[in-house]
Amino acid sequence: MRYLILIFVIACISISCNQPGTGGKTTATDTSAAKVDYHQLPELRSVDSIDMHFFSDIKDQKIYTRFGLNDTSVINIFTLTEINHPFVDQPACEYDTKFFCFSKGQIVKTLYVAALKDSCHFIGFIKSGGIAVRVQLSDSAASMVNKWRNTNAR
Repeated sequence: MRYLILIFVIACISISCNQPGTGGKTTATDTSAAKVDYHQLPELRSVDSIDMHFFSDIKDQKIYTRFGLNDTSVINIFTLTEINHPFVDQPACEYDTKFFCFSKGQIVKTLYVAALKDSCHFIGFIKSGGIAVRVQLSDSAASMVNKWRNTNAR
């Protein structure tokens, strides 16, 4: 009887390992990895417009020029690409522009951008819990911001 149970267990294992159509190979799919969002700020995925405020003096935020942007291909450069760059240590400069990011007319996030100084480019944001985070802003993205600043300064 003992041998009969052993033969039955071995037969079950053998049959389950050699299912037709798999060629004896087993595949595993990890569905949990598909649900993880590695974006710094997932709420930025839905941004459809940005209202930019350019400050000549960050200490006086009552005086600024304004520019609106609703071109999603350009918006995606900032909200999907630039925002996922590496973190930067405490930069030696302050932000000079605020991006108010909107989705369907509702503000979803404020981004703090430093683009004026050649040696200091970053995008900053506040994470939950009040933690200020800064990521590297590329030179090309900084020049876009400065182009909009100069266009609206006239």
